[in-house]
Amino acid sequence: MEPENPTFSTDHIYLCAFLICLGHRIVAARCSGRRVAFHFSCTPRLDADIAGFMAGAAIPARQFSFEILKLKRMIHEGKNTVKRVDDDYSQQDYSGIPLEVRER
Repeated sequence: MEPENPTFSTDHIYLCAFLICLGHRIVAARCSGRRVAFHFSCTPRLDADIAGFMAGAAIPARQFSFEILKLKRMIHEGKNTVKRVDDDYSQQDYSGIPLEVRER
């Protein structure tokens, strides 16, 4: 299923975790071979936050590392959805985000 609105796609897991920490939500995830692309809705704030990432903006380290772990778990478990892990650092519930697998 294709997202209805324009999206920004990245397979850069650290950028993805950074954006999640800033409150952006993954709207889709697609797997092609060993690569997973995460999609975010395009907004002016998203563009500014991507620029902030490239410029070395700071975010809370613990939250950032936790989001990386959740994303890696989503990728490596190869499940269609990721179950929510309840904690104080979670920004997004990954359940319900389909991980589409595309054959090469």
